[in-house]
Amino acid sequence: MLSVGVWVIVAPLIAAQYILAVVGLIALSRRELAKKSYVIWNIVILLVFFAGSIAFLIYNKIRPRPKK
Repeated sequence: MLSVGVWVIVAPLIAAQYILAVVGLIALSRRELAKKSYVIWNIVILLVFFAGSIAFLIYNKIRPRPKK
């Protein structure tokens, strides 16, 4: 069983990952990508903690959506 001291560190990290993943998924949903790219980014955002979300958000800033 984890002691209270460990939860003081782990709980904010879990919350931050959840928030970062939600932000990344919202940004992903606003992009028009091929289905394969969409699925790959979705998996990366959800399974590669912190780095996946950060990588997509950087990609989203570097490669802006095309203007309609």
